[in-house]
Amino acid sequence: MSGNRKKKNRTSTQGTLLYMPAILIIFGIVVYPMLYALVMSFTGYSVRKPVMNFVGIANYIKILQDASFWQAVGRSLIFTFGSLIPQVVLGLAIAILLNHPDLRFKGLFRGLVIMSWLVPTVAVAMIFRWMFHDIYGIMNYILIDLHVLKEPVAWIANEHTAMFILILANVWRGVPMLITMFLAGLQGIPSDLYEAGQIDGANGWNRFCKITLPLLMPVVMVSGILRFIWTFNFYDLPWVMTGGGPAEALNNSIYAYRRAFSSYRMGEGSAITMILFVILIIFAAIYFILKKRQDKLYG
Repeated sequence: MSGNRKKKNRTSTQGTLLYMPAILIIFGIVVYPMLYALVMSFTGYSVRKPVMNFVGIANYIKILQDASFWQAVGRSLIFTFGSLIPQVVLGLAIAILLNHPDLRFKGLFRGLVIMSWLVPTVAVAMIFRWMFHDIYGIMNYILIDLHVLKEPVAWIANEHTAMFILILANVWRGVPMLITMFLAGLQGIPSDLYEAGQIDGANGWNRFCKITLPLLMPVVMVSGILRFIWTFNFYDLPWVMTGGGPAEALNNSIYAYRRAFSSYRMGEGSAITMILFVILIIFAAIYFILKKRQDKLYG
């Protein structure tokens, strides 16, 4: 017994040594920067005045009282939900279609739908930026040729149309990821359930509502919250497409960037990131509450 215990302890120590490099890497690239930003958010640190003078919660009060911050948060929420809802609806519809037993060339179609996800974000931003360019853009050419427009429109220069184009680009790129996740979830649903429902006289819509959606809901919720976090923090697509967008900033990430690196107020920029972190924690908590209720309902 003593020999077995020593062997188990030695194996446990070896296992700890094996995953310690991964822990150190995570600490170095995630935990330490987050803690450093938290400390900096309570200081008046600026590139022009690189002194870590403690100012308490003054940065937080200043940011929370800034109307531009809440405007950026509101636009980010519009962009996030405006992208997330079409992605979930389209992703689920296409995944169900690709999972249909009578569909031919499934492998080909499943490979094609993932293509837009493989395109780099910068390339996607440049493609949509040129498509909707006010002088060279193909969309203006097509709409004028169809007599929908009388003259070219500066899509990117307008706040509302710029938001629409950003959402359109994000939906085009993000749908394949949700298709893949939903398709994996659909393939885990036993076909016997659909056969039993068909025998009981349930039509396609009833089978979707009573079988597919309840069993797929955990995948939908996990995919939705992950996509929400990624989209809410999106920086590269809005920045490359619009340079920050009209009316100062099109989302909160660009707002934080400008405060920290354009205005050189690192303390205030760190405070913004901490506030956004708390907002994401709140949405994550809502997700876990809903998931717990769902588990009780279907468990």
